[in-house]
Amino acid sequence: MNDSTSKSSSSRKSPTKLTAGGGAIGILIVLYALLQPILSKQLGIDLPKFPVKVGADAPMVAGPDKPTEPSTEDSKSAAPKIVVQSPSGDRPVDKDSAATNTASKRDRQDSATPQTGSGPLSQFNRNRQSDDAKLSPTKSAADKTSSAKSDPSLKYGILKSIGRDSYMSPAGLRYTPGSQEGHRLKHLERHTADQPSRPGKHGVFDGGMEKTLLVLDQAYEKGTKGGHGTTKTQDDGRTIYTVDMGKRVGYIGGRDGNRMRKPMARRVRIVLDGDRVITAYPL
Repeated sequence: MNDSTSKSSSSRKSPTKLTAGGGAIGILIVLYALLQPILSKQLGIDLPKFPVKVGADAPMVAGPDKPTEPSTEDSKSAAPKIVVQSPSGDRPVDKDSAATNTASKRDRQDSATPQTGSGPLSQFNRNRQSDDAKLSPTKSAADKTSSAKSDPSLKYGILKSIGRDSYMSPAGLRYTPGSQEGHRLKHLERHTADQPSRPGKHGVFDGGMEKTLLVLDQAYEKGTKGGHGTTKTQDDGRTIYTVDMGKRVGYIGGRDGNRMRKPMARRVRIVLDGDRVITAYPL
């Protein structure tokens, strides 16, 4: 009686012990699965993983028979790259890198190319050009002279005949007969070439008669306006303008000028009787 009771009692206790032992092992497996990443990181060893599911929505932990489900980032990094051949044929080029380089190059070209469309900047440029054209002054003596050179009837390509041996420049200077040379233009020609044996200083214009007449028109216009670098004096009814042209117009020749190695001349002196040129020379 006692033996049968003892056997039945031991048979009833065995399942309980097995269940408790299995529960403990399951708990250990769960704890191991949770601590495995931390231990692997700290120990620097890739510890084995067991498939344990914690909760209804928890991801599966990889074990010996079932791999871990790849995440979205892992899928992207694991996706195969499309490789294309470089234009030179030297080495393969990543398609994404090639596309990025092409877009960057196109952006640089677009930024370097001036925009000439119908946008606000283009409209502003057109308006500014139109305003500049409206505000541009009337033709100066240089512009008039340049346009008049095509007329073969003009003396030296500049002077217009206004009577017998009388000529007028675009700025309104008159050249008439007179002086020891017989005409004021002949006298002016003496100041377009050096005279090394002449006593004292001798002003010489650069560029011959055409350029000399143009410089005199510019000096006359600047002198009549006055301002910095210009002086106006009167002597026996004649008007004398001395004008700093701000640039070289000739040099100083003659005996003194040649001793000084022909220094540069920047000023022009014009002696007038009304609007008639008596003489002119560089200083």
